[in-house]
Amino acid sequence: MTEAARRSEAAPSHGTLRTNRETIGARDAKVSAHLGQPFIPWQRDAADIFGEIDPATGFPWYQEWCLLVQRQAGKTTLVRARLTRRCITTPHARVRYTAQTQGDAEERLKKDFWQPISESPFGALLNQRVGRRSQQIGYDASTGKETIEFANGSSWGTAAGKSTSGHGPTLDDGVIDEAFAHKDGSIESAMRPAMLNKPQAQLGVASAAGDADSVYLHQKIIALRAMVELENELPVHERRSRVAFIEYGAPIDADPDDPETYWQHHPSVGWLTSIERILGARQGHILAGEPEEADRAYLSWWPARKAPDPVIPIAAWNDAGANSDEVDWSGAPMWSIDVSPDRDRTSIGLAGEIDQEHVWLEVPASEYGTGWAVRHLEKLRGEFGGHQVVIDGGGGAGALEQPLKDAGFEVIRLSVREVHDACQAMYDELLQQLVRHGSDPVLNSAMLSAVKRKTDGGFHWVRGRSLADITPFYAVTLAKHAFRTRRVRRYDPLESVLDPDLFDEEEA
Repeated sequence: MTEAARRSEAAPSHGTLRTNRETIGARDAKVSAHLGQPFIPWQRDAADIFGEIDPATGFPWYQEWCLLVQRQAGKTTLVRARLTRRCITTPHARVRYTAQTQGDAEERLKKDFWQPISESPFGALLNQRVGRRSQQIGYDASTGKETIEFANGSSWGTAAGKSTSGHGPTLDDGVIDEAFAHKDGSIESAMRPAMLNKPQAQLGVASAAGDADSVYLHQKIIALRAMVELENELPVHERRSRVAFIEYGAPIDADPDDPETYWQHHPSVGWLTSIERILGARQGHILAGEPEEADRAYLSWWPARKAPDPVIPIAAWNDAGANSDEVDWSGAPMWSIDVSPDRDRTSIGLAGEIDQEHVWLEVPASEYGTGWAVRHLEKLRGEFGGHQVVIDGGGGAGALEQPLKDAGFEVIRLSVREVHDACQAMYDELLQQLVRHGSDPVLNSAMLSAVKRKTDGGFHWVRGRSLADITPFYAVTLAKHAFRTRRVRRYDPLESVLDPDLFDEEEA
């Protein structure tokens, strides 16, 4: 009898329920077996859910899947099987994988993905003309961008953890692995547009639990927990979500020293690891003064360190969020540019009019460095109009003032007092429901990373939470304030002619 036979399989703490739709999970299971790693029960369950097919189209029902599972539970095995299946069954497919850093992703691409493929029957499906000199058939490192190349034209590469990573050619699949290490949603925001024209494409987000710095992942997990709780209460024909979520972890009141806790809540115990090894590893973390790391790795508990409250109440922020396709703003927008203190990040903000009371905010671009910003803003002006740009007069965007003027923009420099007023007005108007925003991961993460710094005259935003980037949030804050206070309104003579208040009843 195996150790796994001692108990029923661990159940997810939160999870999308399997429906009666057809699934290609069995294909992933077969691929994994040929790669030398047969699925254990939780992996097969996840593959069946993530692989459900839309009966109306024949394409995957879920456009995104998210997996939160303990360390060393077999997450890599599932990712490897799914991406390998995509590459060998879809000619000329492009898939991308990202881990904590570019270096981590490249190391895993070679050791955890290419090597098992090359040593399996699928090695015959690799591009035999690639990697012959290095005796690494199918592994191309010649351009400095490592990729696994297949004979059918498919390629499997890595994506750096920055907002431009997914730009360029369309993607058939993308996986953001070890998502806890990403401080914002830049890589997700980059990958999504690259998949829009591929109806079979899926975005995967996989990780162990994060820490106090994992703002992007934590926000995403909170939203997904609420989503599946609502969805699972509905009959199958009423479930509309196109995101699948599975999370394994122990209840917060479980005993971390009780072996039964791991039998019930760690899905690889008895299959890939044992109680003794987990308890031994936990003891090692404790002796090293890292008890919270043990809880995070083997129980999926997030650290209990108290992070500052969001600068905007989360309920008010979420209520203001909307899909940009559903909001009809009009007129010339007010643009803004904000640059981080160390000049490594720049964001462009937009404020547009929804009606006479409500303002629409979004972040059209947020990238590394500063050199791209003016050129990109010129392109946005050509598409949407608007010649006014607001900057923080005491901030890093001041160096862009002359290039902006040279490009024909009217630059509005806000004083320190006005920047403080802008932050406070943003707070007030969000609570009064006068603002709508494009709730994208980059903007959400920036808001959650901001901290209030109080002054004699009120407060303003500063970078908090491990100095995470808040330029997207500052950009829309400045844009909204200038839209309210400095916008040039074009005179329309018909407005006065048609104003009924100018006529008495007899003339009307």
